[in-house]
Amino acid sequence: MPDPPPPTAEPAHLRAAVIAAAQEFNAGRYFEAHEKLEEHLDDVPDELWELFIGLIQIAVGYHKVSQGLLSAAAAMFEKALLKVEAFPPQAGGINLEGLRARVREDVEALRQRRFDTPRFTRDPPRLQPLPGGSRRS
Repeated sequence: MPDPPPPTAEPAHLRAAVIAAAQEFNAGRYFEAHEKLEEHLDDVPDELWELFIGLIQIAVGYHKVSQGLLSAAAAMFEKALLKVEAFPPQAGGINLEGLRARVREDVEALRQRRFDTPRFTRDPPRLQPLPGGSRRS
């Protein structure tokens, strides 16, 4: 039996899940993005578990923003950031730092009650898969 892939090799089915979630997320369908990630939790390696839970929480947070539940969104984002902060800028097949920066910015705006809903609509957050399935963890 061959050795398992090294931690830097991303399984194809996990990459497909990240891409499917990104498609939903980037279309503003945050609830559906969370569901795509949740469907594949059994496939997530232990070293990426907290990252994927954090990504699910980020998607749920943005779903709450889209529903106008801003306090609940801020609380969900804060939980998510606790989970994803320990990971490098590129992890789990995504540009994590870009997403983290946006979530941090949105949490700050939500907490200060200056969240800009028109900007959110004009310039929504993005979940950006890395080209070629690169993953650093």
